[in-house]
Amino acid sequence: MPIQGQGFQESQMVFVSSDASSLVGQVRRFGPAGPAYEVIGVAGPEQVMVEVVYSGERLDYAVVEVLADPIAETIP
Repeated sequence: MPIQGQGFQESQMVFVSSDASSLVGQVRRFGPAGPAYEVIGVAGPEQVMVEVVYSGERLDYAVVEVLADPIAETIP
């Protein structure tokens, strides 16, 4: 008997390995409506360096936080 249901939802999911460098190049938002940022490098085993798109500010950000943020569909 086939499994019923919606199945796996992939709208905001991206495959990420245990290596933080796999996040480099992704553009995401701080929360659902926050500013967009790009992951520009690895700052440590559990940290990446991000650059806020509008301000150019660079900061270290936890990998777990990046994974919780949505991918930016547009940058208005």
